[in-house]
Amino acid sequence: MYKAYWIGPLVGGVLAGLLYDMVFAVNASVAKTKAFFTRRDYDDSQFDQHGQRKTKEQEEAEAGQALKESAAA
Repeated sequence: MYKAYWIGPLVGGVLAGLLYDMVFAVNASVAKTKAFFTRRDYDDSQFDQHGQRKTKEQEEAEAGQALKESAAA
């Protein structure tokens, strides 16, 4: 009986987090949702602002930009 006071909020929190990330986030997409449930190596940073998987060139450009910014600081 009192377990509902623990299980309900925990399940609700997990569902709210998934719902936000898969539906309401700026980069939400079907491809991102599919990758979340099917890939073992899912990482949100692998997707661009449109929810599409980044290419190797995009990832390398971002890594180079981050290195330049850290060197300038």
